[in-house]
Order: sequence, then structure tokens, then C-alpha cells
Amino acid sequence: MIRFNKTAMTVATLTALAVFASDAHAAKTSSYNCRSDRVIDSPIQFVVDVQSSARVHMSAYGGFDKSGLIYPMVWNLYDSTGKRVDYFPKALVVWTSSNMYKEANLEGLAPGGSYVIELVSQDACNNQGMMRKAVTMPVAPSEGTVPDLSVPSLVQVGLIGSFTEITFSATDDSGLQNVTVYINGTEIQRYSYGDGGTYRWWFDNYPFDNTQSTLEGPNYYISYPDTFKGQAALVEVVAVDIYGNRIVTSAVLGL
Repeated sequence: MIRFNKTAMTVATLTALAVFASDAHAAKTSSYNCRSDRVIDSPIQFVVDVQSSARVHMSAYGGFDKSGLIYPMVWNLYDSTGKRVDYFPKALVVWTSSNMYKEANLEGLAPGGSYVIELVSQDACNNQGMMRKAVTMPVAPSEGTVPDLSVPSLVQVGLIGSFTEITFSATDDSGLQNVTVYINGTEIQRYSYGDGGTYRWWFDNYPFDNTQSTLEGPNYYISYPDTFKGQAALVEVVAVDIYGNRIVTSAVLGL
């Protein structure tokens, strides 16, 4: 069982903006005078790599501010009408470097859809700057390959492993359409993608701290009802891609 020491805390519905303990400390202890500083000199830039008809990868680089501090703060996604439809992260992230935010992945985009991706960066004076990139997703040719889906297992998350959740990874070259989790035949969680309302984000694995948070890698973390706790139960995961290719993995877990 993996224990996540670097924590992405689940707070209510995970709506808190990310904060970085190290960056906040640097800003507070700096002798720089913010009184006349109202803008970021050069926001952090990024490039978009379209990896499939439903998934993109963003790599951030550069950026400069005379305050001596600039860091990526949040990724935003806008649809073709200019409406913000999603953002990342949605968790309070502590004890990690903001550099982890520079390599982000976004899945669940609609094949053929047009979007704008935005990276917001912030300096020591709380000034924010934005960089935006437009992207149109390709329409993948029909294929018969099933999604890449791992066997479900249990993992401890939280500050001191205070929560136990079901975890697994799932990706697909053409794009996932549905991921559903069952316990003893009862559906407890379902995700539907490519519908313009549900998206999936994660960061690349950040190797410099030798730990993994719940925001790194293409992994799912599923809370389950108290009625299943304290018993051995059959956990099944069903993943279906945009062409209907379907795969099921399962395991008996001591919940």
C-alpha cells in the first residue's frame, strides 16, 4: 500500500485555491517593496502538446518579475464561447514546490472541439498575469484498442494517512468516455467525459521530493460509503473509450 506523504487535502468539494508554503514564506520575508508594483513583468509561458483526440499536455517555462518571485498558480479551461468551464487544481496543496504545476495534463476534451487554455502566474506582490493558448482537438480515426486500466487497490491519503480510498489509473489513446466504479455490483461513482462538462487534470510525477501526491499521474481516488467499510468487497472498474471499446478490472479489497 502506498502512503502519500505529500498531501493534496480533500476539503469539502475541493474548491480551495492552491497555496504554496515555500512561496508564501518567500513573499512574506522578502524586503522588496510592493507599494509601486502593480503588474507582473513577464508572465510564465507554456506550450501545448496535443497527445490524442481528447488529451493535451502543457509545459510551462520562463516568466520574470522584478520582485524576485513568480510562480504558476492555476490552469483554466475555456470553451469556444469564452466561458470558463474548468480549472485546476481544486485542492489545497501544501508542502510542495510550485514547479510541479509546470507540467500539467488535461483529458476529457471533445474530439474536434475548440478550447482556450490559460495559465495564471503570480508574483511576490500578489499581482497576476495570464498566458493563453487556443487549441482545436483532432478527430481520431476509429480503432479497437481498449483503454489502459489498472487493477483497483487501496491507498491512504491525507495528512497522516487519515483516509483510505480506492485507487486505479486509466487512460486511452483516443480518449475516455466513461469510467464507472462498482462495489459488490452497486455503482458508487461514474465519470463521463467529452460532454463539455467533465474534465480530468493531473500533474506529471514530480521526482524531486521522492513522494507522490494525489494530483500526480493519471490516477483516480474514490471515496466509498461507510456501509462497505470493515468488510471484504468486490471492487470493479469499467472503462469505455469514445469508440465503445470496453475493459473491466476487479479485485477483492478489505474496505
